[in-house]
Amino acid sequence: MITQDRYPQIDIGGSYRAMGFSHGRQLRDRIHLTAQEMRQEVGAEIYEVAWKLLQPSLSYSIEHAPYLVEEMEGIAAGAEIDFSHVYRINAHLDLAVWKHRTLGLQGEEPIPGCSSHAVKTSTGVILGWNGDDSRRWLDCGAVIRGAPAVGAPFVYWSLAGSVGRPGVTPHLALGANSIGSASWRSDGVLYPMMARLLLGCNSTPDAIRTVDRYASCSPMNYLLADADGNVVNIEVEPYRFAELRPKDQGTEGYFLHTNSLLDTVLAGQEVDPDTICPRLSAARRLYRESLPTNPASVWAVLSDHTGGICVHGEESQTVVSFVAEVRAGRVHVVKGNPCSGQVRTYAVSRDR
Repeated sequence: MITQDRYPQIDIGGSYRAMGFSHGRQLRDRIHLTAQEMRQEVGAEIYEVAWKLLQPSLSYSIEHAPYLVEEMEGIAAGAEIDFSHVYRINAHLDLAVWKHRTLGLQGEEPIPGCSSHAVKTSTGVILGWNGDDSRRWLDCGAVIRGAPAVGAPFVYWSLAGSVGRPGVTPHLALGANSIGSASWRSDGVLYPMMARLLLGCNSTPDAIRTVDRYASCSPMNYLLADADGNVVNIEVEPYRFAELRPKDQGTEGYFLHTNSLLDTVLAGQEVDPDTICPRLSAARRLYRESLPTNPASVWAVLSDHTGGICVHGEESQTVVSFVAEVRAGRVHVVKGNPCSGQVRTYAVSRDR
């Protein structure tokens, strides 16, 4: 039963088009609401112009990731909504970056920040993620559990109608956060598509190869941890990317990222992770004071208010929080703030 204190969860399976149709049918009302909220957030004029703007991305995706376009077509059919709205839903972050770049809104972040944490424990790597954004998305999110006919099963959280975002598979877990950069390219895959491509990887080395293979429209940070205990952070800009590991952050067994570039080449200057961002500074302090060893202790850091990791703003907040146990193949999800939300646990489906 779906209640207001947790996100709806759906199961999808089969071919990409079949998964999309099931997604669209089960989340029809939320998909229509998400499209309406997208239009209101970016503005009616930009929302309409966006469809023409996104044609190079669509052409690139049809050539390089056609199965994800097929899944979006299935979502549109199942939800009885035009495909262009589904594609624009998947372009949520990309349109925010493009809007700020085009209108010259310098010094402002396109969206609120997020936090990604990965820590090695005696039972495997744990990956925690806070997704911070506008409160409007609380009624638009959902947990998607998939058992594709080809590839690994997955669980991810996203806006209804999106083909991917942070989540977990039997092979790895993924966290993500935007990067304060106005760079953007028209011919590449959208953020949810790259997230889904990464969730299809078997390991962190495979993830690095995937980022290298596909062009990205928007800058984004991806933190990955695989079942073998490997942790890699990949800062992606439209025309380049950088790999970072715990040793590069001066830590042992864990990696933390918020929304600031940590790679000195991409940042164009030396970076001090203890001062670059209050949320990162707070997380680093808490990890040094007491290294998390289980999901509960990761939740404690994600719920911290001393450095604003758990966001409580008038217009924005932490809209979703999760802790993934990679080796166990499960993810614990909270709707809204982790400090007060109800935890729900989802196991990765192993059905085919």
